[in-house]
Amino acid sequence: MKNIVRQEEEFGKDFGLIHEVVVTGRKVGATKEFWAKLAHNEDLFRSIVSRVIPEGDWLETILDRERKDHQNFFGQEFDLTNFRVTLEKYGAKAISQWQKLGTEPHFLPEATMSRDANFRRWKVKPENWYYEQVAAGKILRRQPDGSLVPDKEAFKLEGITVLIDARLKPHYKDGKQMFENDNLLGPIIEELREKRKIARYEYCPQSSRFGVSADEWEDQIKPALAEFLGVEVPQIRLERAIEANVIPQLYPHMPRENDGATNVWVWYEECFGDASLRFHGGISEYGGLSSVDFHSADFHWSPQAVRPLVVLGD
Repeated sequence: MKNIVRQEEEFGKDFGLIHEVVVTGRKVGATKEFWAKLAHNEDLFRSIVSRVIPEGDWLETILDRERKDHQNFFGQEFDLTNFRVTLEKYGAKAISQWQKLGTEPHFLPEATMSRDANFRRWKVKPENWYYEQVAAGKILRRQPDGSLVPDKEAFKLEGITVLIDARLKPHYKDGKQMFENDNLLGPIIEELREKRKIARYEYCPQSSRFGVSADEWEDQIKPALAEFLGVEVPQIRLERAIEANVIPQLYPHMPRENDGATNVWVWYEECFGDASLRFHGGISEYGGLSSVDFHSADFHWSPQAVRPLVVLGD
C-alpha cells in the first residue's frame, strides 16, 4: 500500500488528466511515463480512479455507457429508471466487488429479436432452426417451482438488470483451455470437485469450467454461486440463447466481442423437449453466435462450459 501511495504522489498533476479521461471520455495529454505505469499496475489504477471520481459519479458513468451502447446497437434509447433504482439498491460497494469478479452490470432492454428485426448493430442473428423450434413450442423455460413450460417468446429480451460475465470463452486446447482470470466460478467449481459433489475433470486444473454438466450446474454450482455473491438462488441462471447471441454485439467493449470466433460451446438456460436435453451454442465451427443446438443435460464434455448470468432486478 505504501508503494502505491508513493507512486500516486509521483504523478501529481496527472490526477486531473485521468479524471478527464475516465469521467468525460476526453483524450488529454498525460505523459507517456504515466500511461506506461498505469497500464501495468492494476492496483495503482484502481487506487487513482477511486480518488479522482466523486462518489456519486459511479452511477452516472454506468448509465451513460449503457445509453450509448443501446443507441449504437438498437438505434434508440430506453428508459433506464429501473436500472438506476436497482443499482442504487445494491450500491457502489457491491457493484465494485462484483466488477472485481469479472462481471459487469447492464440493462437488457425489452426488445423482440425476431428474424426480421432490423437493429443497427445486430449483424449475426440466431440460425433459422432456433426460431422454428420456438414456434413449435419445443424450447422450454424453467419456472420458479422447477417445472418446464414452452417459451413462445424465447427470442425476446426481458427488460432486466443483470450482471454479465464479461470473459471471452477460450479456444479449445485439447481440454486444457481455461476462462481467463476466473475468480468467479473457478474456486467454487474446484471446491465442489474436491468434495466429490461434481465430477472431476481429467484434462487440466479442477477449477476449469469445462467438463461440467448442465445438471451439475443446476444442482450444485448455481446454489454455491448464489451464496458466494450474496444473492438468492432464483437470481442465478445461465444465459438464454438470445442473450448469448446479443450480448457480445451489444457490448463491444467486452472481451466477449469475439465470443463467436472461439471453438467451444457454452450451456444455455433453455431445455429442449424435456429436462434431459439442454440448449448450448456459440461454437465458431457451426456458425459462432448464430449456432444453437442441444445435448444431454448430464453430459460432461471437454469443449463445453458454463457461464452464469445474475438477474438483479426488473
